[in-house]
Amino acid sequence: MTPSREPQITVFALGGVAEQPEAAYYSRKTNTIVFFNTAYYGQLKSWVLGAVGRVLAEEYGIHSVHGACVEKDGHGILYIAPTGTGKSTSSYGLVGFPNTRFHSDDWVYIRYAFRAKDGRRLHPMSVALPDGMQVRGYRVFRWLESRAQTQPGTTVTGLDLENREITVPVGALDLDAPIEASAFTSEKIFYLRTNLVENFPLSAMQMLHSKMENVPDVSAEYVTRRAPMLDELIETIRTEGGTVTEYFAGRSQQELRQLLARLIAFDNARAMLDISKVLPLDRIFTNPMEPTRLSTVVLLRRDPGDKMVAQRLTLPQFMAALLVGETPDKKREVAYNAYRAVDDDVEKAFIASVEDEARHAGATLTGAGHGQAPGDELYRVFERRSDAPETLREEFELFRVMFRVCDCFGVNTILMADPHVKDRKEAVSLTMEIIARLADERPPALRLTLESYRNFLGAPAPRSA
Repeated sequence: MTPSREPQITVFALGGVAEQPEAAYYSRKTNTIVFFNTAYYGQLKSWVLGAVGRVLAEEYGIHSVHGACVEKDGHGILYIAPTGTGKSTSSYGLVGFPNTRFHSDDWVYIRYAFRAKDGRRLHPMSVALPDGMQVRGYRVFRWLESRAQTQPGTTVTGLDLENREITVPVGALDLDAPIEASAFTSEKIFYLRTNLVENFPLSAMQMLHSKMENVPDVSAEYVTRRAPMLDELIETIRTEGGTVTEYFAGRSQQELRQLLARLIAFDNARAMLDISKVLPLDRIFTNPMEPTRLSTVVLLRRDPGDKMVAQRLTLPQFMAALLVGETPDKKREVAYNAYRAVDDDVEKAFIASVEDEARHAGATLTGAGHGQAPGDELYRVFERRSDAPETLREEFELFRVMFRVCDCFGVNTILMADPHVKDRKEAVSLTMEIIARLADERPPALRLTLESYRNFLGAPAPRSA
């Protein structure tokens, strides 16, 4: 595809402007972002990604997702999750399995491609009707599903897997063949939390050589309190061998404790990590135009009040979870994505009205007058309502296509609540085994609880002494 000669998003980041407070402004009408006196890279990154995502969805039908991605045995596994549920931990953790490649840490671009009758794959961007009208972006998918057979003179313009723009008659598409989802990475250098070293200690050396922000000094009391966990990380590093072990070999135990403690002390401490210096090149995606074909989507959450560990999701369950977007601290992030460049107040008001309507309908049907709106009814109401904000329509139309293409599961990262799990490291390891098996088997029906998940893994809980 030939890039536009004019920028589609314009960003101004101005520092040292005395007459302005620290602030940021975005206009969808002009596709412009202005930052004043902002020193936090996370805000700069997230606003730009959100603005770009709007253009990609509306004009090109490309789905921007706040998620992490790993390829296993040639198939992509996409994690979608709010902050604090273990998205990065899960993606880096899965890289320890055979035949895996690390793809993305935080943001993924997805193209949904139809098969042409000549064997090519085409991600549709626009449809040109015989009367001169056009359908563009995210609207194309439902049009192809519902109206393509009645408009034989239509042409479809899109991108093939080599990023070439092509135009074909609608009759050249095999609309009965499965759609494929191709995930593309968005970053070469990953902006991530430094406490990643807790579950991926071999990243510590490169993390310490990276640009970092919000990494605090730590007290002697904090180091002493976290010493058992820090010593376990140090032991892992020292027994690994290679350059990581050599780098830390000449440092004392106390010095290493201090270094690692700074990386894990603050949840919002960040680093710019070059993953190619941590993992072998054949275990990562280095070419941003090389996609992985998605087969499995995992919605991560952390709800200690729910004993459900993993389940296969129906379309209403999948969409309701993303629409509500509840985080571990009971806040709301639509699509588990705080980066979206939208009018939050308008979207929240609409979703609240949908929940009220669904809750009322659910009470009528089930006799339950209280509690959260039933997921099935929530999605039915959302689909029925014609007054949804356009930003929600575009987001959830693309998620509808995702569900059609991929096997979708929900995973609740609560294995620390299993009394047979001795520590967080074991909980993470067991969660990784569950996700790996979900991706391998993609079971058509699944409900795992704290009492039953070990049977799925073929590893009964240890007997009590």
